[in-house]
Amino acid sequence: MKAAGAGMAASLSTIAGCLGGGGGGSEKSPMDIESWPPQDLEKKLVTWNWYDDWATYAKKQFSKDFDVSITNSGFSSPNQWYSKLQAGNSEIDNISATANWVERSIDGNDFLHPLPVDKMPAWKNITKRVKDVGTYQKDGKTYGVPESIVLYPLTYNTDHFDSAPSSWDVLWDDANKGKITMWDNSTVSCQIAALYTGQDPINPSDFKEIEEVLKQQKPLLKTYWGDYQQGMSMFVNGEVVAGPLTMGRTYMGKFQQNAPLNYTAPKEGALFTSDLFVIPKGAPHPMASLQFINWASQKKHAAKLFTEMGYMPAVNINDELSKEQQEFTKWSDSWKLVFQKQLSQKVRDKYSEIWTAVKSA
Repeated sequence: MKAAGAGMAASLSTIAGCLGGGGGGSEKSPMDIESWPPQDLEKKLVTWNWYDDWATYAKKQFSKDFDVSITNSGFSSPNQWYSKLQAGNSEIDNISATANWVERSIDGNDFLHPLPVDKMPAWKNITKRVKDVGTYQKDGKTYGVPESIVLYPLTYNTDHFDSAPSSWDVLWDDANKGKITMWDNSTVSCQIAALYTGQDPINPSDFKEIEEVLKQQKPLLKTYWGDYQQGMSMFVNGEVVAGPLTMGRTYMGKFQQNAPLNYTAPKEGALFTSDLFVIPKGAPHPMASLQFINWASQKKHAAKLFTEMGYMPAVNINDELSKEQQEFTKWSDSWKLVFQKQLSQKVRDKYSEIWTAVKSA
């Protein structure tokens, strides 16, 4: 989601039934440490992190701080790293992974190392909002450290609207015909429609209604956007005035390109999730990876994720930001935010069917 211009997702061409974690990686485990810092820190680290600009910063600064050589790979879809783990990882040390794919990696699989968060000094920096969601914890073990909080808000043009739109119905308003957009993403768009119709976006009760309202919306749209740069450019160029856009791209448009943009969570609610640092089984440099997670969770390094890319780190960074930036990162206590838990196979399949029918209508 975060990588600009990254290639298409790799196909899931993996051996059926193969469990990740083997293949010649280190026999050491992060849970082996008895105290902080980790002993015998390796001199190499291979990361897969799709926050490209932040990863460039981290590569330089972490290498300087710990004399560790970092290689980073960007990616465009979790399928790419997940298929690697399915095949048996012996290359990747650290992944910036979305919460739902972390759930898949620990629910019925054995792809990830548990982490000794009780021994990691920076664990205390993680905000309560994502520390307590529990989707990356199982049987009393913690398998990830939140890197960012990813909100799927309604982005809007502040010159066009006197105040933040209060409802998702702005995307179904005839008055905005030709000036609104929707994300070409079956899950996110169907979930927005579920919220709009008063349903639970994780477990909706009326798929037919979701399909119907998305078909009703289609003639009102300027277009669907699929590429993040395309979505942001439409807002920056004034082609559209409202629609779903990531918080990071809204930040880039507002602060880097001076576009009149802001974002909100409508009264029906908005979805959010978390990206997490995880260490896959088979990681050849697990101690360097563990140190990297703790380093990245320090306020000054976490703040770079926001100032470089506009995404909210999972660490409270107010002291590191300007007043205008602090205002941008403030989420109202009145917002109804729904954590994006892993969807059931039935819901994923129905959302995909609905989106196919809407796009072909």
